[in-house]
Amino acid sequence: MARKTNKNSRTIWNWLVGSYLIFQLIGSSLASQALSFTLEPQDAVVPEGHSVLLQCAGTASTGRSGKGKASTSTPVTIRWRGPDGQDLVIVGDTLRTQLKNGSLYISSVEENRGLTGAYQCLLSAEGVGSVLSRPALVAIARQPDLNQDFLETYLLPGQTAYFRCMLGEANWQEGVKHSVQWFKDDLPLPLDKLRMVVLPNGALEIDEVGPSDRGAYQCNVTSGSTSRLSSKTNLNIKKLTEPGAENAVAPSFLVGPSPKTVREGETVTLDCVANGVPKPQIKWLRNGMDLDLNDLDSRFSIIGTGSLQISSAEDIDTGSYQCRASNTVDSLDAQATVQVQEPPKFIKAPKDTTAHEKDEPELKCDIWGKPKPVIRWLKNGDLITPNDYMQLVDGHNLKILGLLNSDAGMFQCVGTNAAGSVQAAARLRVVPQGDSPEQDPSLPHGKPLDSGLQARLPSQPRDLVAQIVKSRFVTLSWVEPLQNAGDVVYYTVYYKMNNSEREQKMVTKSHDDQQVNIQSLLPGKTYQFRVEANTNFGSGASSAPLEVSTQPEVNIAGPPRNFEGYARSHNEIYVKWGEPAVTNGEILKYRVYYSENDRGADLYHDSTSLDAVLTELHPHTEYVISVVPFNRNGMGDSSAEIRVKTFSSTPSEPPINLTLEVTSSSSITVHWEPPAEEDRNGQITGYKIRYRKYKDAPQVKSTPANIRYFELSNLDRNAEYQVKIAAMTVNGSGPFTEWNRANTLENDLDETQVPGKPIWISIHPGANNIALHWGPPQHPEIKIRNYVLGWGRGIPDENTIELKESERYHILKNLESNMDYVVSLRARNVKGDGPPIYDNIKTRDEEPVDAPTPLEVPVGLRAITMSSSSIVVYWIDTMLNKNQHVTDNRHYTVSYGITGSNRYRYHNTTDLNCMINDLRPNTQYEFAVKVVKGRRESSWSMSVLNSTYQNVPVTPPREVTVRLDEQNPPTVIIQWIPPKHTIGQITGYNIYYTTDTTKRDRDWSVEAFAGEETMLMLPNLKPYTTYYFKVQARTTKGSNNAPFSALVSYTTSAAVIMQEADTIAKGIDNDMLMYTIFAATAVVLLFVLVGILMLCRRKPQSSPEHTKKSYQKNNVGVPKPPDLWIHHDQMELKNIDKGLHTVTPVCSDGASSSGALTLPRSVVHSEYEVETPVPGHMTNSLDKRSYAAGYMTTSMNGTMERPQYPRTQYSHQNRSHMTMEAGLSQQSLTQPQTNSMAQTPEHPYGGYDANFCNAGSGAAGNGCVSTIESAKRGHPLKSFSVPGPPPTGGATPVNKHTPAVTIRPQNQSPYKKPSFSANTPNRLQGGGSVVHSTDEIQRLAPSTSTEELNQEMANLEGLMKDLSAITANEFEC
Repeated sequence: MARKTNKNSRTIWNWLVGSYLIFQLIGSSLASQALSFTLEPQDAVVPEGHSVLLQCAGTASTGRSGKGKASTSTPVTIRWRGPDGQDLVIVGDTLRTQLKNGSLYISSVEENRGLTGAYQCLLSAEGVGSVLSRPALVAIARQPDLNQDFLETYLLPGQTAYFRCMLGEANWQEGVKHSVQWFKDDLPLPLDKLRMVVLPNGALEIDEVGPSDRGAYQCNVTSGSTSRLSSKTNLNIKKLTEPGAENAVAPSFLVGPSPKTVREGETVTLDCVANGVPKPQIKWLRNGMDLDLNDLDSRFSIIGTGSLQISSAEDIDTGSYQCRASNTVDSLDAQATVQVQEPPKFIKAPKDTTAHEKDEPELKCDIWGKPKPVIRWLKNGDLITPNDYMQLVDGHNLKILGLLNSDAGMFQCVGTNAAGSVQAAARLRVVPQGDSPEQDPSLPHGKPLDSGLQARLPSQPRDLVAQIVKSRFVTLSWVEPLQNAGDVVYYTVYYKMNNSEREQKMVTKSHDDQQVNIQSLLPGKTYQFRVEANTNFGSGASSAPLEVSTQPEVNIAGPPRNFEGYARSHNEIYVKWGEPAVTNGEILKYRVYYSENDRGADLYHDSTSLDAVLTELHPHTEYVISVVPFNRNGMGDSSAEIRVKTFSSTPSEPPINLTLEVTSSSSITVHWEPPAEEDRNGQITGYKIRYRKYKDAPQVKSTPANIRYFELSNLDRNAEYQVKIAAMTVNGSGPFTEWNRANTLENDLDETQVPGKPIWISIHPGANNIALHWGPPQHPEIKIRNYVLGWGRGIPDENTIELKESERYHILKNLESNMDYVVSLRARNVKGDGPPIYDNIKTRDEEPVDAPTPLEVPVGLRAITMSSSSIVVYWIDTMLNKNQHVTDNRHYTVSYGITGSNRYRYHNTTDLNCMINDLRPNTQYEFAVKVVKGRRESSWSMSVLNSTYQNVPVTPPREVTVRLDEQNPPTVIIQWIPPKHTIGQITGYNIYYTTDTTKRDRDWSVEAFAGEETMLMLPNLKPYTTYYFKVQARTTKGSNNAPFSALVSYTTSAAVIMQEADTIAKGIDNDMLMYTIFAATAVVLLFVLVGILMLCRRKPQSSPEHTKKSYQKNNVGVPKPPDLWIHHDQMELKNIDKGLHTVTPVCSDGASSSGALTLPRSVVHSEYEVETPVPGHMTNSLDKRSYAAGYMTTSMNGTMERPQYPRTQYSHQNRSHMTMEAGLSQQSLTQPQTNSMAQTPEHPYGGYDANFCNAGSGAAGNGCVSTIESAKRGHPLKSFSVPGPPPTGGATPVNKHTPAVTIRPQNQSPYKKPSFSANTPNRLQGGGSVVHSTDEIQRLAPSTSTEELNQEMANLEGLMKDLSAITANEFEC
């Protein structure tokens, strides 16, 4: 027996020794070999006036414990830092003393003497550095707060009593133990363990109270040597007149659970006591699901009537706990959260490091804990504030840029959270360039290179220049050295700020890289750059330093400090912050950006104070919030993003798809689905079911949140029941559904025998599945609980599955293709399984699936900034054709987000470009795109970056005014005041104006000008019109998204303002001249009207002159319609086909100036051209032709052609004796005719085409008009064909070189009807060409004589007669 005891003792000793060695190894792995603690101070909580001893010890070593070297022990010194973070001055301190071994002794801990707080031990070694110990908290033990409220409690017999004792459990001091004793009526209370229990918080719970429990209760709390009594609570027991006569009462909580935060491994208790009539049942749920309290290994247990205790808390125990009290009247939830914290633990601790000067070493440190630890770095015991040269990488690693010898020392990584802290130290040694890291820095440096190697080193790089200089980066380039350039392996670029000793470096990847981009520079600073070429055996000479000044940046404000926020309610969040460290002037406002989760739209709230309340938020929703300051230069730097979740609320909608299934004569099963996600307003903790028999009081059942059906049992037979359901959160119940009705069965179905065989089964095979459809057994009076479906390869029931009684269809999936299966189906009830029905089926061959062509990644992604809130993104899809037109169902998803943020938003489009709107101003965004087609999608493209513009200017132009220019009435003068705040210099203004304010800005008229003038004269506005004006400023930053001034309206007056009359001639002023012009115009219009009426009633004479085509004012070469004329006898429409003439318009003298409109008199050739502009419109006549009163000219130099038009025949009683040839088709009519001036049987008088204009029509407004235009306008007067003369044989060809002549008429009128015969040749075609000299032509100048006027008057009389004849023949104008 003794031997066995010794063996056990030896085992325990070995275990202790092994554990100690393991902890030592772990400790040594986290501690630096150069300087480490062997003993650190611990927390101390003592009564006031007691003493405290804080111990501290450590070791140091300066040597490297490397190969062949032994470490050298170094003496250490110990100092202490007090609660204020400063070194303690022990000399003269009467209460604190440092002992010889370095420990700190506090003789008496007293309040308000500065003795309580955190103490730290600083361990130092010469030539090594210093390290700081963990903080040791010294505190005075305090008594907990006790219940001091005198209460009277009234309970019914059988209910539960709860008496409070200690309050403020969350504020209890750690390590202080309290003992609790209860008294009843001032006497110690003997505890009845069957009914009474003292909870861990000191509260007393008595179950099943009775008359004997009536009395006054109070607790006595003892802490150390101090005791205190709480106030008394009187318990009164009500008397019942009759047992069971009490009315039903819904549950109510005497005490509910409170939020708890515990460390891993601790025990936590959640109190829950409820009363009601009938007595409620207590059930616990975690995150809406039932807790399994019956598991033997469960760490959950019930204390008293319903309090929950969790022992050895773990991380998985974190969550929301609900205590649910239910009886037949109602159910009620009380909720509390449990947070299990884990102290920080090292994932990767820093290690001792040796580096060269100008290197960029990175000390790695990674710590895990819950909540996430805050990581700080110390150097020689002093806190490191991240700066331009000491930077935190990924939030935990320390990177030192441009390493100096003074950077050597001890570095500590400290991780702290609410559960504790952890720290580890590492030594950083700095050696000069060229020395080996293994070499001790105290030894002499390595010897220099010999002369042979020195000669092989490269010379200095040449032509170092700054290609690009921006505010935050500089791009450098250089040329390889002249000497030994082939040996260069890489280049090293050194740079530093002027007047700084810390030089940083950047190394290129190869000798071909002769350009680098130096980033992370400061704006408006001067830097020195130099380059060295490096070989495998050393570095060459350095280039001459290059000084470059970065561009200055707009002096925007820095990020706000100490930004934090918390939820106030289910729809409000309160945020606050501190003023930025760098304001660069007055802060005008702060803008708080917030969005739902990571993909919600950015919303913002402006505030002029250092806090804000975000309202109208969604319940139980996490918001990502940041704040940005604004000064006179625009938007500043954004704060870090925080995440705040609003409180939950009751559901806003009831559950959906509520159905009732009658399962027997005494049960109904209720089925439902939860409300939509956006309507839950929190985590669903359960469902409350209310049901009642028709006209009876309702009863309540509750279920966990993970249940979707519930069976209501013990119902009456053949009765109607009403059921409704509501969803619950920790805040309460949401709205109920409408009442649903169902009748229980009159008689239960028979279960004394098994069900029959399903009457039929239908099977449809697939390649890897089988679809089944069946009918129920023939006897419906036999109860069926469910169906059992079995299947197997060649044999039945290898696999089985149970299906609901209501199911009639099922699909077996994941089967093998081309395989024989046997399927069985049977019905089941409590009696057993019925007979099965079998069927054999073979799955189909698996069809080969063509692997879809992978989608290629879009390329050429570009982002173009459009304004301060929008960026256009476009790309190329290499799978499309050259025109990049999408013809299939593919679409593109664009991902975008703020650079450096993990929140991305997405935009879908079917185009190869899209505009992303609602972006933040002056913010850099990252874009990527992928193509999606059906269920396939490509990878994301390479991302591109671009920044939105600043909001410029910050304020719009002010006080815009519009007034009339008195000197020039159609002109208005617009004036304004420059913007109050601008970004950059104003370069000009844009003045927008319109008469329709519904137009978009881009559709307004814009007047833009450069300069700083604040006035603009806007001419040529319409009279009596209301105009709207607004002004936009342009600065050096641009005018994109610049705000407009306030809208100003102005109504113009008359175009001419009456002024004092100016006399232009003796006795004539402007008014008289105006009246004269009006009168003359009226007279002319009257004459023209009379002339038109006369022309409309004129019937043309049947003379050859009328058969000739009149001239038409038209451009050369414009097609003309055929000429028509009126025949007095036949009244038949005739279309004369002529060729298109190439003519030169010649102005004639005209009677147009006198208002006379006549037909042409003669047509001759013209050898010269008169440069007369061709006008755009014509003077109307009877048949839309223009007439000249003297002579007329035409050119006959060239082939005269004209397009042919289809003829229109009109049926009359007297038809023309001359008919058109049937063979003359539309195609032949449109063919060009050669020598169309020749006389033919179809065209006995030849064709004449000339352009004429009146003598006074030199201006474009009085010129010639195409006959085509005339034909389009039409005329109410119809034209008809005339009988043509008999053919005279061959037509006399026209000499193309015949000069044009001008023929003045003699005394006979051109409209006189001469005798005409077939033998009479055309005098222009048949006669010889007459050559005239220039003098003769000049003497034939147009003139207006009395004889000609008389002829014209006679012509007007003839026109009147013609009009009368037309009227008589029912051809009216």
